[in-house]
Amino acid sequence: MGVTRHTSPPWLTPAQRLVVVAPHPDDEVLACGGLLHGHLARGGEALVVAVTDGEASHPGDPEWPAPRLAEQRRAESAAGLLRLSAGRALPVLRLGVPDGRVMRYAPRLQAMLEALLQPGDVALTTWRWDGHPDHEACGAATVAAAARQGCTVAEAPVWMWHWADTRDPLIPWARLCAVPVAPDSAACKRHALALHATQRTPRAGGLPPILEEAILQRAEWGAEYFFVEP
Repeated sequence: MGVTRHTSPPWLTPAQRLVVVAPHPDDEVLACGGLLHGHLARGGEALVVAVTDGEASHPGDPEWPAPRLAEQRRAESAAGLLRLSAGRALPVLRLGVPDGRVMRYAPRLQAMLEALLQPGDVALTTWRWDGHPDHEACGAATVAAAARQGCTVAEAPVWMWHWADTRDPLIPWARLCAVPVAPDSAACKRHALALHATQRTPRAGGLPPILEEAILQRAEWGAEYFFVEP
C-alpha cells in the first residue's frame, strides 16, 4: 500500500474554498474534521453541505422518533461545527434529504452541487465505494458535479476502514494521500465528535452505538486520508 503524505495538501490552499458534502451529521467530523479546522485557522473559507439529518440511525427507538432525532442531530452537528470553526461564522446548507435514501435523490443532489460549486473550489466528500449507500451516492454526485465545474475533488474513506484489506487491488491505494492533523486541530476534532451524543450511546434493542470504539480510535489517528486524483 503506497500512501502519499502531505504536511500541507497541495490540492487545498487558503485561497480556495473548501466545500464539504457530508451524508450525515458527524461525517464532516469523521471525514475531515482536522483538515476543516486547519483550513479555517489559516484563514480559508468553507461551506458544509449537510445532505441528510441522520434521522434513521435509531430505528424503532421510542425515545428517538425520526423528527426528534433529526432535530437533535442538527443541533449536535451545529455545535460540533462551531467547535471546529473556533467560533467563526461557518455557512451550512442543510438539504434534508431522507436518511438512507440519498441514491434516489442523487440526480437532484448533483444538479444542486453543480449550481453551488465554483471553479477553484475543493469539493470534499465521502468515497464513491465507501461501503455505505448514502456515502457512495454523495461521492458519486459530488465527483460528477465537480467535473462539470472544474473543481478538485477529495474523497474520504469512512466506512471503508471497516472492511478494507491492504491487498485488495480494487482499492486505489496509489491515490490515497495522508494529511497530518495538527495537535490543536486534533483536539477540536475530538471535542466536536464528543458533541454527537446520540451516536455515542447504546441504542434500543441492544444495538451498539453508531460511533463504536473502533471508529473513535480511528478518529484519533494522527492523519486524515483522502483519495485525490493525481
